[in-house]
Amino acid sequence: MAPWRLVRVLLTLSLFCACAGTAFGTLDDLPKLKDFKAGRQSSADPSGGNADGRQDLPIQPGETREMASIEGPGAITHIWVTIASKDQNHLRNLVLRMYWDGEETPSVESPIGDFFGQGNNSYYQYSSLPLQIGTSNGLNSFWRMPFGKSARVTVTNDGPVKVDAFYYYVDYQKYERFEDDGSRFHVQYRQAFPCVAGENYVLMEAAGRGHYVGTNLSIHLRADGWWGEGDDMIYVDGEEEPSLQGTGSEDYFCGAWCYGEAFSDMYLGCPQRGEHKTNALWNVYRYHIEDPVPFEKSIKVTIEHGHANDRSDDFSSVAYWYQTEPHAAFPALPAAEQRIPTEAVPTVPYKEQGADEAEKGPLSEWQGGPVGVQDMSMFGKWSGNAHLFFQPEGPATFTHPVVLNAPRAVNVNVTLWYTAAPDYGICEAWMNGRKVAEWDGYTKDGVIRKSVEFPATVPSGNSTFELRVVGKNPESSGYFAGIDCWRLTPQ
Repeated sequence: MAPWRLVRVLLTLSLFCACAGTAFGTLDDLPKLKDFKAGRQSSADPSGGNADGRQDLPIQPGETREMASIEGPGAITHIWVTIASKDQNHLRNLVLRMYWDGEETPSVESPIGDFFGQGNNSYYQYSSLPLQIGTSNGLNSFWRMPFGKSARVTVTNDGPVKVDAFYYYVDYQKYERFEDDGSRFHVQYRQAFPCVAGENYVLMEAAGRGHYVGTNLSIHLRADGWWGEGDDMIYVDGEEEPSLQGTGSEDYFCGAWCYGEAFSDMYLGCPQRGEHKTNALWNVYRYHIEDPVPFEKSIKVTIEHGHANDRSDDFSSVAYWYQTEPHAAFPALPAAEQRIPTEAVPTVPYKEQGADEAEKGPLSEWQGGPVGVQDMSMFGKWSGNAHLFFQPEGPATFTHPVVLNAPRAVNVNVTLWYTAAPDYGICEAWMNGRKVAEWDGYTKDGVIRKSVEFPATVPSGNSTFELRVVGKNPESSGYFAGIDCWRLTPQ
């Protein structure tokens, strides 16, 4: 076993042991005698043959198939599904619904892929505590779903073609009696194609008493750039101001810095990691297993789309919570054809009119330390989607030759666009041994683009431009610098 996998296994076991005795399935609880009967309803071929996915009885378009009907009291503990279908959109076209104790409206309603964390109508493997995706598209839920009198689980085919085979297990525990506080499992699917300008995206909204236990969010980019920076805001019991407010999208989903590679952990992950380009697909999840958010009367869980809702990407999500019945009406589930976002037309990269790109030209002409070109499309509007990135570990001077093929010296006004960030330094611009501008590259507001203007005289022959990193703001964590572009305007 690889060392990092061993560490993860040991960490998982230690966390299980830390909460031992608080839930079924922990190792500490495992030896204790049980007071329930284990049961299962599945797609097994009743004839004893091998049509266990009911290939002999495909789910037709428009058909609702009952997966399980269980008399209570009890609790569903595991659902496994795998699907064979020629419908390329079957993860969105098949709808999973669950009804507790004879209720007429479902407490769980979601496209089947999104329920299992397979966002954007696509399969990918990941492993969390409540949801685990096995190899070759095995969908598993371990959410605990108690019921008092009965439980009913159905799947509806909203797609245009039959489902050739639909394999499933619904595993449950059945009790003679058990302590029941009336809390029931709820799941709500929502989407906004695209997100509404100026309004937070609503992940879930409920009325009653209960606790929110998490969400998975899927994003389809409708423009280049970083889809995040949006703060999460959770309003409890009618609050006008959120009692829980975050600092950015990847922060709520417990990643950082616009994410690196795809990853999945017990309570958090980014299992579908796209690029920062138009039509890229992302999925992130955060499950509040150790830190549920209780509510006595109501709850509204929202998140911005981009900084202060400045982006209009396609969001779709599933939220999970427990509450007493009755629950408030869910928003109407969008029609099947509306659950697939349209392809966005890629945008032309922003270009500062009349400016020269700092990242153009041989990097070897820069002397003084490490210099590279960094893609900035994830952070917003940088000219050419990139900047020239200076990476000193302390104060440093970077020099570059400037040749102006003109018959005489030229007096110009210079507008220089630079990058500011929490780990950037204090910079000075020098021309031919004379300081012409200075700026502090530090900001606490993420990664942003700023500009500075100054006059300069450029000789007709050879000149030298210097970028001097002379120090850093006490709040800054580094000495980096970035130049996007500059524009010269004759005086």
